[in-house]
Amino acid sequence: MRIQKLVRALKKAKKLPYLISSISNIFYLTGFKGSYGYLLVDEENSFFISDSRYEEYAISIMPPSVSFVLQKNGFPDTLRHLLQSRKIKKIYLEEHSVTLSSYYSLKENLKGITLLRGGDEVNSIRVRKDREEIAILKKAAQITDQCMEHLINFIKPGITEWAIATEAELFYRTHGCAKTSFPTIIASGAGSSMPHYATSMNKIIQPGDALLIDMGCTYEGYNSDLTRTIFIGSVDETIKKIYSIVLEAQIAAIDAIRPGVTAGKLDRIARSIIAHHGFADSFGHSLGHGVGIDVHEIPALKSKSNVRLWDGTVVTVEPGIYIPGKGGVRIEDMVLVTEKGYEILTKFTKEIVVI
Repeated sequence: MRIQKLVRALKKAKKLPYLISSISNIFYLTGFKGSYGYLLVDEENSFFISDSRYEEYAISIMPPSVSFVLQKNGFPDTLRHLLQSRKIKKIYLEEHSVTLSSYYSLKENLKGITLLRGGDEVNSIRVRKDREEIAILKKAAQITDQCMEHLINFIKPGITEWAIATEAELFYRTHGCAKTSFPTIIASGAGSSMPHYATSMNKIIQPGDALLIDMGCTYEGYNSDLTRTIFIGSVDETIKKIYSIVLEAQIAAIDAIRPGVTAGKLDRIARSIIAHHGFADSFGHSLGHGVGIDVHEIPALKSKSNVRLWDGTVVTVEPGIYIPGKGGVRIEDMVLVTEKGYEILTKFTKEIVVI
């Protein structure tokens, strides 16, 4: 069980008991799909604290080692009574998900109990996906490929960016997905030069446009992420040149993936190719990121990172070149690190597509 794996890690690090406030991490450990709760993990027993909305549901799905504790007078008060009843004098806090206001609220209400920095132990475990997670991620990637195929047949000049984004969401919803991983990016024409463009409700797709599509779905609690740049009617020669450079950079970075490679090395491989072609200043973001329960997870594939990738890690590889006022190209795939190398999970063609 995942909680048992965490307990072993926390015991070794001497960080028990450990308070988890990240809903994503609680889902990973228990399967809880609600929006509110806290998980106190200790060596022998763990406790899930939530309000009456989730009482029956939480009790029905919690692992045997986790007891439900009903929150009655606010979380800090409930936690204080729980800690006092178990004579606990210190707890470790999950750092990345504790806001400053939450920290001071706990500090004020938990008099006599020491609050300690607990790092991000669950996130560290989540970096390497197990077989069940990999199977779900592969299915999410497959649905995303299918959605892209569907959009290729749907897109035509005269429709709006918003109509395409809406069609993508409808496809996901009718193919077993809870939602999109993030607001779908449909960036046409010069708008494709903005890496995180805000899809317009009114902008109409025009002949000659480059069309950058960045999208994903949430399937069984896990996310996908795919970007392709396609073309409407024709391909501008400058953008076509950029496309070939971005694809070269992406292929080179992916080919270098294997257990033990650093995130920084992958970023530098792609960045050096783009720089060699004279576009160093046109690739501003990092090469990619981990993906799983959250669409953006560790590790970040950035040039100065010494973090190593290991089998079971799933990352995006998404170099891009962006020319303000002209347009841009990004090509993104989800890639699984395997024992001997890698497996590309998103399989939609990277040949130039002209609609």
